[in-house]
Amino acid sequence: MHHKSRKLPLLLALAALLAASGCGRKSPPPDPVQPEATPAAAESESTAHLPPGIDWFAGDVDAAFAAAKTAGKPLFLFWGAEWCPPCAQIKSTIFNTREFQERSRLFVPVYLDGDTPSAQRHGERFGVVGYPTMILFRPDGTEITRLPGTVDIARYATVLDVALADAKPVAEILRTAAAGGEVTANDWRLLAYYSWGTDNGRILPAAERVATFRRLHERCPPELAPECGRLYFEYLGAVAGAAVAGKSPLDGLERADARRRLLALLGSPAAAKANVDNLLYASESVVGLLSDAGKPERTALTDAWRGALARLGSGPDAAELSSLEQLYVIRARMLLARLDAPEAALPAALLDEARQTVARIDAATTDGYARQAAVNGAANLYWEAGLDAEANTLLVAELEKSRSPYYFMLNLAELAKKAGRETEAVEWLAKAYAGAQGPATRFQWGYNYLVGVLEMTPEDTARVERVGLEVIGELDGSPDAFYQRTRMRLEQLGAQLLEWGQGPERARVIEKLRNRTGEICKGLPEGDEGRRNCESFLKPAEAAKTA
Repeated sequence: MHHKSRKLPLLLALAALLAASGCGRKSPPPDPVQPEATPAAAESESTAHLPPGIDWFAGDVDAAFAAAKTAGKPLFLFWGAEWCPPCAQIKSTIFNTREFQERSRLFVPVYLDGDTPSAQRHGERFGVVGYPTMILFRPDGTEITRLPGTVDIARYATVLDVALADAKPVAEILRTAAAGGEVTANDWRLLAYYSWGTDNGRILPAAERVATFRRLHERCPPELAPECGRLYFEYLGAVAGAAVAGKSPLDGLERADARRRLLALLGSPAAAKANVDNLLYASESVVGLLSDAGKPERTALTDAWRGALARLGSGPDAAELSSLEQLYVIRARMLLARLDAPEAALPAALLDEARQTVARIDAATTDGYARQAAVNGAANLYWEAGLDAEANTLLVAELEKSRSPYYFMLNLAELAKKAGRETEAVEWLAKAYAGAQGPATRFQWGYNYLVGVLEMTPEDTARVERVGLEVIGELDGSPDAFYQRTRMRLEQLGAQLLEWGQGPERARVIEKLRNRTGEICKGLPEGDEGRRNCESFLKPAEAAKTA
């Protein structure tokens, strides 16, 4: 079960909307004495932001696939962004290890930074949205598997070895398993460690997840109990996602059986080590799904989950936890403590432990990649604990150290908004947009800025117009801008602007934004999907359907 860390709520939803303010700035034009960067050169330059020790392909994605086919090697694609904390975590815990670097000689490694030319178009091609996504392809371009970024290097290396040796696509394994066909132990390992959270319906539609994961877990061989546990967590996550108004879709007998299975998993050290990510991120949803507040079943599950968390970092079978995971062990305990009383004060000892752990990790973590992940995790831990002043102090101090300070400015904006300091929140969003680097990132941060203006200063029509024109202007001159993450943000922005734009004065702003977008659309090739995406912006829903 894939779980995203619960970031400060505003983070990516707000960043793209705020980018159009007058405080934002555009990227400077290229130096006239320098030749314009080619896509291959730009993509090659992006690998400079990766740890050494891996011979990343110096060229565009299509050239990398051609090279892989010629060499008869698989291709490893890493889709990420410089500012992304989970990407930084992978760089610091996987890419900089001897295990991964040695295996990288067996395939063609390609880094597709979301800000490089054609990256968002490639994103649609491969069905990737969230950063990071890691995919292994056969030499002929057939996708084998999507690799998880939330497991330790030993398990990651094992899964990579299996995928490289068998080269059997997970899509094929899934069809065979779902139909009751023969599935090998290695096939089960690939299913268990497939990154289902980045699948995006590619091989398993959302509507089929509950039934499919239930069948897979029931068929999974007992000798692979830890791996089977991962499939069971996927099942529980799918069921939780199908709940309506917080009501469990399972009947009483199904809940009782699920509790029995879960308690067995939580009591197994081997299963816990294979499910560190699930233990850290799934407590709230799973315990809430399978038990009711104040009941003995709730107490049994929370006690067992706390016990599994306690064993993660101690004893002979302890998992080797990264700095981020150490922080999220405490966060998971906080979520369990507040499950029945969300507004209750947390135990003072737990708050002290949170402060001490953050201070220790802050002092000990010097690598830039590791800090981007750890400080983000620490801020989220403080947010969960209600220690907003400590979170603010931590983030402000990090602005001078981070490679991507504009990322943490979004967190600072949310803290200010939560405290009712809306003017300060909007200014942090403006600063974040002004500092953002890269075309896709600048539009996304601009989106956040503009959304913040719409939410917190909706009466300032002049500012909405000024910021809106600047953010939309970020898309001018790029034939690949209207795809994937950028397209999705544009759709969200259009809906929010149309909702805001009621009344004559606001309608005039919407018309100016619509006209500016129309100018950009005219510069795109006729018949291109990107042009259609562009032309649908700020069209009412019914008009967009008939366009």
